[in-house]
Amino acid sequence: MITNIFFNLQQKSSNHKYVKMKNIISIFFLLILNINYAQNYGSPEYQKTRIDEAMYCIKNNELERATSILYSVNKINSKNELGKLALKKADSLLPIVQQKIIRNLIGTWTLFESGSNWGFKTEKDTLIKKVLIITDKNFQFYEQNLKTKENKLIKTEKTTFTKYEDMSDNQFDFVFTDKSIWAFFINKETNVLRQINTGEETDEGRTEIVCGNSELNYKKD
Repeated sequence: MITNIFFNLQQKSSNHKYVKMKNIISIFFLLILNINYAQNYGSPEYQKTRIDEAMYCIKNNELERATSILYSVNKINSKNELGKLALKKADSLLPIVQQKIIRNLIGTWTLFESGSNWGFKTEKDTLIKKVLIITDKNFQFYEQNLKTKENKLIKTEKTTFTKYEDMSDNQFDFVFTDKSIWAFFINKETNVLRQINTGEETDEGRTEIVCGNSELNYKKD
């Protein structure tokens, strides 16, 4: 019996050493991978790969994605030729992409729900309908009397893009006069226009809301 206890203790000790050694090897392996990734990430070869990816996106008319990639390439290294080339190309694409975004939004939209990712409330007012008219120049927010069909203009905001990039290196959000920043995009599957508060402009740049963003959803009239 004593022999069995001694054997079991030896076995447990051996297993413990094996697990400990296995964990050390795993940590060492992950450390090597991280070092290699960091070296590759900052290399001209990685920049070239990302530029090639951006060019592929341009050929497939994925201009928003191409612009984001090119700005990220410049952030990797803004001083070498690849970084400068990426910035020049991104700056030339940006106004084209922004105008395309506005063109896709143009139309008359009716608010049907509002809220955040914590939950939405459906519009149930039987007297007033909230309408958003988007032109190439501005956003026009109205309240329409459902009985008289009279439209009351609540506010107008210019279609001005914020000059500050978000965490994804994008400059595709609009800034309103109160400095609030809003993303507007259409869900292709549902044809719903989503207006999402993504942050606000400050003296230092912009803030970014990543959870609980205020959101307004519209359907096209």
